[in-house]
Amino acid sequence: MKKLFLLLILFLIFAAGYWGYKNFSQKPEIKVLETAKVEKGKIRAVLVETGIVKPQVGARVKIGARATGEIIEMRVKVGGRVKKGEVIACIDNREIIEQIEQTKAGLLSKRHRLRQVKLTYPELIKEAAANYEYAKIEYNREKGLILHDYTTRDAVDLAKSRFEATEAVLKRFEEEYETQAKIVKADVKELEARLEQQKIRLSYTKIIAPIDGVVSDLTAQKGETVVTGLQVANLVTVLDTRRLEMWIYVDETDIGNVVTGQNVQYYVDTFPDRTFYGSIEKIYPQPVSRENITYYLAIVKIAEDDADFLRPEMTTYVKIIFDEKNNVLTIANAAVKFEKGKQIAYKVTGPQTVEKIELKTGIRGEDKSEILSGAKQGDTLAVKLILPISGKPKH
Repeated sequence: MKKLFLLLILFLIFAAGYWGYKNFSQKPEIKVLETAKVEKGKIRAVLVETGIVKPQVGARVKIGARATGEIIEMRVKVGGRVKKGEVIACIDNREIIEQIEQTKAGLLSKRHRLRQVKLTYPELIKEAAANYEYAKIEYNREKGLILHDYTTRDAVDLAKSRFEATEAVLKRFEEEYETQAKIVKADVKELEARLEQQKIRLSYTKIIAPIDGVVSDLTAQKGETVVTGLQVANLVTVLDTRRLEMWIYVDETDIGNVVTGQNVQYYVDTFPDRTFYGSIEKIYPQPVSRENITYYLAIVKIAEDDADFLRPEMTTYVKIIFDEKNNVLTIANAAVKFEKGKQIAYKVTGPQTVEKIELKTGIRGEDKSEILSGAKQGDTLAVKLILPISGKPKH
């Protein structure tokens, strides 16, 4: 039993000694786990932002009713497609039609009256003019005869009174003709204007689709009564799903690198393997705030082919390409380390030996950085390595 106990003690002493030798006597080693080569290639600097799909201005139209009455027909449902000019709803129009018929009857009567005036007064004026000319001739003849005492003063006075009477009748008919024609024409014009106004009101009873699109919202159904007032009652909303744009929320710290014309790539959760492309068309100067962060909106028009896959209010994940270079020295981003405010890297010089070098980098891309100085083409840099610190290995 004592021998067994002594053997156990000796084993523990041996194990402790071996552990101490391995951990304190051996020189710590550098372990290079992963490397990358400095090589020439293409690099682009990108800003990663989020966006949202929105309809373009004019692509979403709220169609209202300007006529008051019961909806007697609703021809569309949410999700249904409509064509521009298509009748999508009808409002009871019987009262307006009755008013139109009454106006047409009054207009017909006034037009008939105008025709009578145009037919009657010219004949009266013609007759009065003939009487006037005859009386004028008689009066002039009597005046000529009295100079030679071939007639009497009474005959001259009688001819004069007839001439003046026919002249007055002629003037009265001419004035009446002008006055009556003006009055009746004004009545006709007023009724024609009223009829046109009523026809316009009648057109309001048919709700017409102003654009091609899909019905996205209905606020009324057949049998409901529409009452219009100072504000037009909205009935149907139509959305042109092929006219979309993307609002990119650019962080205020990044907006200095964003200008119109820059290319963008983006994707949505529902199509993670499909990449969409576009370019920035405009940047709104007015900032917006979301969760106490200031953003500026950059607008990208969505191609019609891409619009077949996208829907309004979808969240997009965007890469804005703000710089791009070809045939430059590049290295994996992970190979660039930071130490005391400087950019450094570990150049692999042997199987497990490295040399710390100082780098100067240019643009930083998604996966690689541009090397301006500190390394040359073909150098191998450590991406992942374990360095000994105070005699102990540490990542």
